Amino acid sequence: MPPKTIKMALAEMLEDLKKQDFEKFCHRLVDRREEPRVRRNRVADKNFLEIADVLVSTFTEPGALQVALEILREIDCNEHAVELARETRGQ
Repeated sequence: MPPKTIKMALAEMLEDLKKQDFEKFCHRLVDRREEPRVRRNRVADKNFLEIADVLVSTFTEPGALQVALEILREIDCNEHAVELARETRGQ
């Protein structure tokens, strides 16, 4: 089985989040102060696949991974952060 891409791992992680945690993740993504920033209309009413696309298109795969890990830790989804880091190790 080929290794997962960062984008695939991000999508799977987002799919696994509880609805409330997914909403928190999206809120934090929009609320980030660092550049590049994500506009609310890019995440509003989007599903996990679309959010993964937004992450990668905005930050590139390595950057998206770092942003996702940071947000997961901020919203106390540490287990998801650990799993995502493990799945993408070396990428």
